[in-house]
Amino acid sequence: MNQIKTLLVILLILVLGFAAFLILKSDLLENSLEGSEIIPPDAVLVYETKDPVGMWNTIVGQPVWEKLHQLPALASLESQLIHLDSITGKSGALDDYLKGQRFKLSLHPLGKEDFGFLVSIAFKDREFLDFIQNLKRDLGNQADPIKTRTYSGVNLFEVRLNQADKVFTYAVFNNVLMGSFSSFLVEEGIRYAKSEELKSYKQTFPHLFQTEIPAMKNGVLRLSGNAFSDLVREISSVKNNKLVSDLAANDFSANLVPAFSDEGISFSGKLFVNGKPKEVISNNSSSNGLPFSSLISNRTALMYLYLFSEFQHFQYIPNTSFSPEPLIAAEISESIEIQAFIGSLTGEVSLVLEERLMGNNPNQILLLDVENAEESFRNLESYILEMNQQDSSKHYRAHILGYEVILLELKEFPAYIFNGNFSGFEKSYLARVDDRLVMANSLRTMRNFLEDIYYDNTWGKSVAFNRVLKKSQIDAPIQIFLNNDRFFNLLTQFSMPAWSSVFQKYAAAFRSFEWMKVYLRENGEIEILFDINLDKKVNSGQLMLRESRSTPFDKRLIHGPVGLENFNDKSTDFLVQDEDFFIHLVSEEGGIVFSERIPEEIITDVFQIDYYQNGKLQLVFATRNLIYALDRYGQLLPGYPIHFESGRDIAHLNVLDYDNNREYRLFVADREGDLFVYNLSGELLKEWSPRASTDGPLAAKPAHQRIPGLGDFMVALHKNGKLRLFNRRGENRAGGNVVLGESISTAYGIEEGSEEGLSKIVTVNDAGEVVKVNFKGELTYRNQLLRPDRDTRFDLVNDQVGTDYVWVIREYNELKVLNPDESLLFGTNILSDELVYRYYSFGPGNKIFVVLDKTQDFAYLYNYQGKLINQKPISVSENIWISFSGSRNEYTLVTVYDNELQVYKIPF
Repeated sequence: MNQIKTLLVILLILVLGFAAFLILKSDLLENSLEGSEIIPPDAVLVYETKDPVGMWNTIVGQPVWEKLHQLPALASLESQLIHLDSITGKSGALDDYLKGQRFKLSLHPLGKEDFGFLVSIAFKDREFLDFIQNLKRDLGNQADPIKTRTYSGVNLFEVRLNQADKVFTYAVFNNVLMGSFSSFLVEEGIRYAKSEELKSYKQTFPHLFQTEIPAMKNGVLRLSGNAFSDLVREISSVKNNKLVSDLAANDFSANLVPAFSDEGISFSGKLFVNGKPKEVISNNSSSNGLPFSSLISNRTALMYLYLFSEFQHFQYIPNTSFSPEPLIAAEISESIEIQAFIGSLTGEVSLVLEERLMGNNPNQILLLDVENAEESFRNLESYILEMNQQDSSKHYRAHILGYEVILLELKEFPAYIFNGNFSGFEKSYLARVDDRLVMANSLRTMRNFLEDIYYDNTWGKSVAFNRVLKKSQIDAPIQIFLNNDRFFNLLTQFSMPAWSSVFQKYAAAFRSFEWMKVYLRENGEIEILFDINLDKKVNSGQLMLRESRSTPFDKRLIHGPVGLENFNDKSTDFLVQDEDFFIHLVSEEGGIVFSERIPEEIITDVFQIDYYQNGKLQLVFATRNLIYALDRYGQLLPGYPIHFESGRDIAHLNVLDYDNNREYRLFVADREGDLFVYNLSGELLKEWSPRASTDGPLAAKPAHQRIPGLGDFMVALHKNGKLRLFNRRGENRAGGNVVLGESISTAYGIEEGSEEGLSKIVTVNDAGEVVKVNFKGELTYRNQLLRPDRDTRFDLVNDQVGTDYVWVIREYNELKVLNPDESLLFGTNILSDELVYRYYSFGPGNKIFVVLDKTQDFAYLYNYQGKLINQKPISVSENIWISFSGSRNEYTLVTVYDNELQVYKIPF
């Protein structure tokens, strides 16, 4: 892994010229070469310039040099070049000697995870010999003795400047001086130069040399796509990941000319596929701004954007590595519904890759512009029903944050539609959002996407991305955006250990490159831009809380705050209850919407329903003996409150809507663990009247889960460690009686699988054993967490929407928070007899863990690195509610303390 240092010191050693004696005795300029003849065809890249010193001076004059100079090898090279210039006469003598000579630097694979550089200088005049003589005279005594050997009739010379340096091998063949820290590369160069049968790099890629190198000091970079994909593969711990597959999909190559500015580095030139310029139809899109920006999540690492005026233009960019199955292709071509869907596509498409880009099965989102999103969605739904022989029970449908999601189980469906492009969709989860059609390759990916839309966690709503969006070039029909803030984390995570350590060690320099943007235009014209940000990002982890407002009440508050949607303007109302059992609904501006007294304390979550199915939302909650339903003005709905069964106390309430058709069910558990289901009219369903249990009280509220490929499940997790699974009629599901431990005192989470039926219920029992069970009742995982003491407490804490979770281990005053994979997230110390935890996730890098100290009425907020983000504890006597707005780039934090509802704003 010394490639960086190797690259930087090679030029110095070459120009030392210990081959002067050979040069003086040879007829160098007869049968002269231009240098490409010695380069093997496996080169990942070849950089060529006639002004290497001028190029170096250009680099060190850039603002980014401040970051690159942190690399020890670069700093060393700079001092060595200054010294080299001084011994050759100063005043730019080194520049004079090298200018006009053909300098080439090529990168080659050497073996597993190893690469080396080959440098050559093809000189055309004898002035270079004066330079060699000067070097020999002034530096002859600074190196170890030169060792000589012969390869294929050519003398090889091996030398090191000092004991710490690797041996450098160099040779002269005709007029070409070549060298490398890998003697193998020098030998290969000689072999290719002398052979009439082996094809050199130039002979393998003749199209890259059809145009003479530009007469500019920046030179040209020649790139081989296949070799570059091999480089990425060697770096990656997962060898055949999505990034490697995309790079290797077509035989591409490119000529690129670098340029520099204060804001970044650019490369412009021509892209070739199979030796011919990449054919792309010009963009006639009338889009203003970056299309799909409001749908691109901030968790995006890589985004491909296609702006074709017609869908048919995808025929010009085939993915030749995709092999369609004839039966599926025939089915698609014969389906009236799918052909109608294809006919609605406009040609504007975006592929978004998020987590695990360099791992197996990366999260992928496909955004499609269609003429009519509703019609296209229903066409595909009709096809799904046709596949299932009109049996809707086999048709997966879910509703996530108000969006309908269906499942199309047709392997690689997008690739069949888009000429082999967009592979990696074993299944396609479909939704329509903002008049666009959305496809995701897993349910978890779709859920994450819809959460980001809900929380405005998108490029179009983010202040941080405005600068990037404003500079986007809409005229290019194909565009690629790589967000290095997200990509670098994946790079270190999914790189081989030796490479990962290099990336992490020099993270400051690598992270200076914020964005890579690629624009592909007609006739293979390509432009690659690297945006650089040299600002030092100082983040203490602390956020500045400012109180926005406070709403006082006459009595101490004992419940809330509960955030509820105001159906009139989509703002947020807050529900609280005081010690006299009055419930108060407070508007976002702090006004009292209603205050009504009920006879008991609220003991469950507060839900919202659309009772009249007119878009106006009502409230549902339970007390110990009653189930309430109120409209937004505090009026009881017909038939409410529902009186619970005599002699029983309510422990848990959940509101279910199986098919998002507003046919609600009230799922209730009493303190004995018996289960009841009511319809919205208050009638107790006979299958659940009740579903009696001998397992005792529940550890968490009963719930409904719909699992692709398996159907509906009613879930009850009991404190005695029993997990019970039922169908909607209250009948036991196969495998639906599982023992997860002797006792459980915490919630459970859902670990969604990427494939059918692989979703799991995840929890931790009181003994500290993490257990996972699938919905077939099969225990798939057990692992004992560290349990220093019998009194150690274990918890699973779900986020605010139930799609992410963390583990919490408490031993006396020591608190440890663990990632879902059980690795340590952070640890802290809080001395208290009673702690309650909350977890809020608003996307990668935007998560808050809250500890409520019920003894001292304090709240502590931690970011995902474990840093305390409030400078002093916040006073909280009941609960806390947090939301995040990407458009305003701030949190809203609402608390209850004593008799006040307090609202804080926190800039992100």
